[in-house]
Amino acid sequence: MFARVISAQTAPDRVDSAVRIAQEQLPGVREQPGFSGFYLLADRTSGKLVTISLWQSHEDLRAVEAPAAQLRGRAAGELGVTTSGVNVYEVAVAA
Repeated sequence: MFARVISAQTAPDRVDSAVRIAQEQLPGVREQPGFSGFYLLADRTSGKLVTISLWQSHEDLRAVEAPAAQLRGRAAGELGVTTSGVNVYEVAVAA
């Protein structure tokens, strides 16, 4: 399994809007081959966001990179979200 981890920042008063956008996108993401899970972590005080999406294979993860980049662009435009890092990890241990 593989995980894409994205660190981002928005204004604290825009966190709820970021959560809403993520919830709107989830039905379509769940239909993608290899999708295994999604988490949005939010610090409502600072506006820091971390997303973790889980994929069965590296190929599955790569197949959704372009749509994921478009979503980040939408969030940047609508919410002023800035992305500070996009990383891919192999999930070595899961419980």
